[in-house]
Amino acid sequence: MVELFEEFIRDEMNDSLEDTERQQFLSHLLGDVEPIREVGMEDAIQRLRTIQESLREEFRADLVSLHLADLIDELEAL
Repeated sequence: MVELFEEFIRDEMNDSLEDTERQQFLSHLLGDVEPIREVGMEDAIQRLRTIQESLREEFRADLVSLHLADLIDELEAL
């Protein structure tokens, strides 16, 4: 699931080439998310929560942020 989320971030990066601030946000987010594939489920959920809590206010309503919340919910349900 994390890999699908990474792919979604990459797609959004491609769709927002004109918005450099969003590009930076997405690039930073991708860098934070990529290492999560290497950890166990509980650690992954905690790291994703930490990432979610650290999001800048202006990006909390971004589509990628909403998908991050959905990813956390899905992983918790497993």
